[in-house]
Amino acid sequence: MLDAHFWQAVLGFACRCGTAVRKWCMAYSPLGANPVTDSRESLSRLQRRIRLFEFIGIVLTAVLVGLATLIPMHGQLRRNVDLTVGYQVQMQAQAAGQLLASWSSIAAQLTSRSQIRDALHLYNEGRISRSELEAFSIPRLQDALEQSPQVIALLRLDHEGLPAVAIGKTIPEEFWRIPPTGVRPQEVHGPFRLLGQDVMIVSTAIVTRDGVRTGTDVVAFDLSKLRDVLAAWSAMPFAYGAHVYLFHSAEQRLVQLATNGAGFVVVGEDDPVRGALHGIRAQPQDIAPIPAGEDRLMFAAAMADAAEWQFAATMERRVLYATASRELYWPIAAILLLMVASGALMLAAVRPLSHRIAAQSQRLALAASVFSTSGEGILLLDADRRVIELNPAGCRMLGLSAREVRGSRFCGLVIGEPADPECREVWRQADDGGQWQGELRLRRSDGTAFDAWVSLARVRDEGDRVTNYSGLFVDISARKEAESEIRTLAYNDELTGLPNRILMQDRLGHALRQARRTRNRIALLFLDLDKFKPVNDSFGHAVGDRLLQAVADRLKLTVREGDTVARVHGDEFVVILEGIDTPEPAARVAVKIVAALGSPFIIDEREIRIGTSVGIAIFPDHATDPETLLRCADIAMYDAKQGGRNGYRFFTEDARAAGLLPG
Repeated sequence: MLDAHFWQAVLGFACRCGTAVRKWCMAYSPLGANPVTDSRESLSRLQRRIRLFEFIGIVLTAVLVGLATLIPMHGQLRRNVDLTVGYQVQMQAQAAGQLLASWSSIAAQLTSRSQIRDALHLYNEGRISRSELEAFSIPRLQDALEQSPQVIALLRLDHEGLPAVAIGKTIPEEFWRIPPTGVRPQEVHGPFRLLGQDVMIVSTAIVTRDGVRTGTDVVAFDLSKLRDVLAAWSAMPFAYGAHVYLFHSAEQRLVQLATNGAGFVVVGEDDPVRGALHGIRAQPQDIAPIPAGEDRLMFAAAMADAAEWQFAATMERRVLYATASRELYWPIAAILLLMVASGALMLAAVRPLSHRIAAQSQRLALAASVFSTSGEGILLLDADRRVIELNPAGCRMLGLSAREVRGSRFCGLVIGEPADPECREVWRQADDGGQWQGELRLRRSDGTAFDAWVSLARVRDEGDRVTNYSGLFVDISARKEAESEIRTLAYNDELTGLPNRILMQDRLGHALRQARRTRNRIALLFLDLDKFKPVNDSFGHAVGDRLLQAVADRLKLTVREGDTVARVHGDEFVVILEGIDTPEPAARVAVKIVAALGSPFIIDEREIRIGTSVGIAIFPDHATDPETLLRCADIAMYDAKQGGRNGYRFFTEDARAAGLLPG
């Protein structure tokens, strides 16, 4: 908008022009002419010309101001849309990646069962027949797959790549993928169409304790759950007409989820989406739209939990940015209205000073409205970094009134002393670079704190002196809580809330490192519930799930606060006892566990009785690394089952002598 100096200059110029015209007309009017009439006519023409120039100036100014306002606003709105869509793409990629990672974990667990793996090794050496191998392996593999209904087929190949054990549907030979030993022990391929059903193939190398390749597991997973995860994208408001893709960068395989969510379709080589994805590496952050055709944009994100896989979605530009365009209607209408009003006032030349003040008041009111109605906290600081003003949203976040904040230093709102080096670094970067952005913890009036994303910028005058600072802060506590919840879902069992296998392995590794430093022992208890399958068969999985939750609650009551209880798979649990001097405490805990789980459970007014078989391995008596210690406890647990169930056994050297473990 035009400022007061401009209006004063225009008025002064008009007055000077009028005076000059009158003098010129009086001095150079021809004889016989009426100087008064000529002067009035010249002044009238000059006034019309001034009004015309004023009108042209107002129109041009309105156009320039409109362009200068609307173009950045439209760009910012589009960037906000891109950020929103990019965040949703990241979340979708994370959910799909976690699902693929869970399938990889299930496939890896199948190959980690030492007894079944050893049986395959005996088969490779010709010491047992295929029928003996199947009789030994199939019941144990089926038991392991009970808690994984998404597995529709399992094919175990021997060391020559020939079928040895098959469960479920038949996997055609063209779907067999044998990962090379020593490079990638596991590979995920697909999706493929198997007997009218979409499947993902996970191939895992089976390696003996000595590092010898003894076979390969080829597991087919049903993709109905993956389809549900990807189909959720269509429920988002900006996703109308969107297309969803999965891309395997190693195989350059691109598949599209059908628009009706029914299945996956392989995309042809000439599809522009393939060309857009080819040669790029989608990053989990800073996602930006990529052209995927004349009228479509693509957003792609890597799956952090599934290497070589990417999630991509394409949308029409018109649909994607329709909301951003609609939000410009009111600013355009406001600019046109202001132009018409200002033009009418200036052309009438009625009380120009009043109209100038009114226009300035409108601008100040608009700025004050933005300041007061913004949902983000806005701070205005003086050159000494003291608060001049705080908007209502900032007052609500801090629990303070604007009067209480005025005059205080910004660092006083940050958790820590004002002389905190972090606060000094913030101002150094703001002064050197002109702005600073980052995360800080701000203090509320009641003493509590919250995480905020803060943006500070300096303001300089014409002499390049810092006159003010502006600040913007947003409460990101909810976002951080959501991130914490995602981490909890990644490392804790969804049903029982106990640590899952990943977190258990991490804690076991940490406990072993601590035990080596303190020269203490660690006991690892491997539990498998007895008679749990009949409960699922008789009463249903819902009752079985509640029974597992009750088992988890009882297990937590049998150990110390610092010990770890984890659910590693199905009805299998692991207990880690740290800081013990002898094996006796492990035996006492095992007795307590057997007794606790041997007592009846009341589930939905039903009395259910189960038991548990516990295998115990001691560090460093039986093993010194996590994998071997787990295998020792697993072998001891099977020994307890064969000994009559509902009891416990320590690992013995008989298993090592029998070749089940390295010497």
